[in-house]
Amino acid sequence: MSGADYGSYEKKFRMSARDFDSEEGLKMRSARLSTTKSEVLTKSAKPREKRATDDLYDSELVVRKITKPAKDVERVHIAMVDNSGSNSEIATYLRETSGYFMSVLNQIDPKSQIAWMYYSDHCDGDRLNQEVDFLSPDKKGDKALYSSLQHVYGASGGDDAEAFECGLWDACDIDFGGAKTKHLYLVTDVVAHGMGMASDDGCPKQRDWKESKARVYQTFTTFNVVGCGVDCGKLQTKFLKPERVGFDFIDLSSIKETRHRAALTGNALLFLIARQAGLQNVELFLSFLYEKWLEDPIFGSDTDRRAKEMIARFGRYIEGVPDQEIKKILDKILS
Repeated sequence: MSGADYGSYEKKFRMSARDFDSEEGLKMRSARLSTTKSEVLTKSAKPREKRATDDLYDSELVVRKITKPAKDVERVHIAMVDNSGSNSEIATYLRETSGYFMSVLNQIDPKSQIAWMYYSDHCDGDRLNQEVDFLSPDKKGDKALYSSLQHVYGASGGDDAEAFECGLWDACDIDFGGAKTKHLYLVTDVVAHGMGMASDDGCPKQRDWKESKARVYQTFTTFNVVGCGVDCGKLQTKFLKPERVGFDFIDLSSIKETRHRAALTGNALLFLIARQAGLQNVELFLSFLYEKWLEDPIFGSDTDRRAKEMIARFGRYIEGVPDQEIKKILDKILS
């Protein structure tokens, strides 16, 4: 992800979507991609753009405790982010790139709302669960999220396992109002107490993670896990039903550079949200993402190859579509 402003991503997404829907548009897109690829080396040597934030903070827009979504919202998303010391770089990156996230969310699922739970461990006291209430992904919601995230602080201490056995349980107690579909996303580099980590002092509430998992599946329409660490992948699959691991667990452990995993984590969340909003939204998001990565080459001179590799990786999580159709979609995006 990146630090440019909300409006610039909105404009780029709409341009990419417009050109993806017609033969003439695809020709324009192809020419644009050719030019962008030729500039990757030059752009990768320059500092990445940072968002201007002088006028973003508004104390009156700060929202903390999760209440319930607006009356007319039918689809809601809950993002639970591991806020512990070992995951601090990724949690911080997600906070700092909130403008990108909300801008793209507004393009792929504009009528939804999203709430955030920055979660860690029982020993972290008041920092155990730092929430941001349901927000729409419009410009006001973007400003409210930025303002609210200024009051979310990193947490660290205790064992390696985190209190997700309680976090997942608590997420099920949220008031979802009239929402028809509810989607939960867990972003973490570790697992909950009792799931197999060597450094694990146990849950002081004696809560069993298996019971929390069962409750999640009873409460939410979908549950996805983004594994953003360099290990624990096999342990993290326990969060999900065995038959859902292939589609609902995005494991980023093969990405060794923390800054690259951080950038991929937010985009993995957006991909999963696009998947809930329909196949067309997946196509448009991945098309935009490929263009965006070429314009903002986080992988340096190797950006084109690695961007194609990552788009293809996301393609494996497209569900309910024959392999040949997925290949056609990816070929169209990457051509």
